[in-house]
Amino acid sequence: MGTFKLGINMAGAVSAGAYTAGVLDFLTQALDEWYAAKDAGQPVPRHDVSIEVFSGASAGGMCAAIAACQMQEDFEHITDATKTGTNNRFYEGWVNKIDIRELLLTNDLKNSTQVASLLDSSVIGEIAQSSLQPGGKVRRKYVSDRLTLFLTITNLRGVPYGVYEDPADAAGPDEHVTYHADRLRFEVVDAGCPATAPDAQALPRNGVPSDDPGWTVLRTGAMATGAFPMFLAPRILKRPVRDFMTRPPWVPLCAPAPDSSSILPAWPLEPPAELETVNVDGGMTNNSPFALNHDYLATLDPQPPQKCRNPRGADEADRAVVTVAPFPAASVYDPAFNAPKESGLLAVMGELYSALLSQVRFYAESLGMATGGETYSRFFIAPSGPIVNPQADPSSQSALQCASLGAFGGFLERSFRAHDFLLGRRNCQAFLQNHFVLPSTNVVIASGLSGLSDEQKAELFTNFGPGPKDGKNRVQIIPLCGSAKPEAASPVQGKIQEKSVDDIVDLISGRINALLPFIAGGLQNPVLRFFFPKGIKMLLSWFGGKAEIKAYLMRQLGPSVSQ
Repeated sequence: MGTFKLGINMAGAVSAGAYTAGVLDFLTQALDEWYAAKDAGQPVPRHDVSIEVFSGASAGGMCAAIAACQMQEDFEHITDATKTGTNNRFYEGWVNKIDIRELLLTNDLKNSTQVASLLDSSVIGEIAQSSLQPGGKVRRKYVSDRLTLFLTITNLRGVPYGVYEDPADAAGPDEHVTYHADRLRFEVVDAGCPATAPDAQALPRNGVPSDDPGWTVLRTGAMATGAFPMFLAPRILKRPVRDFMTRPPWVPLCAPAPDSSSILPAWPLEPPAELETVNVDGGMTNNSPFALNHDYLATLDPQPPQKCRNPRGADEADRAVVTVAPFPAASVYDPAFNAPKESGLLAVMGELYSALLSQVRFYAESLGMATGGETYSRFFIAPSGPIVNPQADPSSQSALQCASLGAFGGFLERSFRAHDFLLGRRNCQAFLQNHFVLPSTNVVIASGLSGLSDEQKAELFTNFGPGPKDGKNRVQIIPLCGSAKPEAASPVQGKIQEKSVDDIVDLISGRINALLPFIAGGLQNPVLRFFFPKGIKMLLSWFGGKAEIKAYLMRQLGPSVSQ
């Protein structure tokens, strides 16, 4: 029976990781139901699917890490987002446990001599500890025995590479560049077995303690990929130097590795066995690691006819990357753009961050093929539904409630995260039913239809496809069966009480007051140390203080605030 190989790539999303978590929840439910129907001998498509790789950055990387664990356990799928205390790690981590009220505490400042981040990241560590534990004993047939995981991180220390060395002057200056777009690679294995890739960290499935080296690195790596700079604490990783010497990170995984002696990091003559690095959000350098996912799929047997190019045609496609993108471009063309006005210092400062963030979210490698409609090796799931705030500027409008406040809005209110989780489930169902389909002539689909009568095939086309299109009968790659079949209800938009906004403003004020002495303590000049906290408080008061903070939040949250 033919097998369709699948890679799931998850882009950065900040608090809209709740949407990605909902997508993963429904995807698992649909696969579980389909395989149960096949095992029961029900009249469903008989081809197979194999999830081979997860990849992710920032919030998407955290979801990818949870998925590597959750796939090894039975868990409850969530249709009622009022529940608490479930065994669904996607839901608990992204809906029930993360919240701005925890992020505005001061637990991180106790017994500390320096400030690591503007927000208290203690709860991030607690979620990682509870969510990323060695898996159970469930072996899903649709999950590869060598499931691979890629997390992008931004390595602030960086890896130095020599560009030029004067052969006539050994003591002369060298030209060096530093590479910061780092990544972590993991491979789920049976206990006691090593990873097959030389730069991969083994994640034993079961029978190992929670402090197993691989799982410890996974927890730290998941926190690192989601460490939004300045707001969340950076994470320190100790990496074997060999991780950086197997293949230059910019060389595709599916391409032949160059002569390692010609492109080595510019280490000392006797480098240490481990390299200690400080790492922040992977989305700063690679917000959607599509290429890692795509290139890994291209290394799997049967090898694609063309090197580093997965089969794209409707009949030939036997593998695909599905990218969950909570923030596809939200930019809107502005016909009234005033270049002279926008070239001022303050305007440029304000737009620079947006430009950098938009650029790392730009999917240039897939834009043409994804919009052309004839490429079947890459697919996207993006938010679709009623606009949360129709009165907002068009560039800020979104179907996500977590999209406000630069995507930090979901941290303010649980019902926002619950809405986006359920929206992710609903959008995933629609994607599987109507878009993630292949014709009956496809090499994998046809293998699952072989031996059936024309009448039986027609029944499958009716029950498990969007209907005839372009004269071809099409079948869902992941057929919707059982509890995954009925249409998911539209989520109800959440509301935040104005009193909750007041409470959050008080917490923000308290957090600022707690941070100021620590920041001042890092100043060398004793006069500055004394006056800095007072000056900041005076400045905040001059700009309106708590009243202006509340007014800003109210404007950003719009109709989601309940009086």
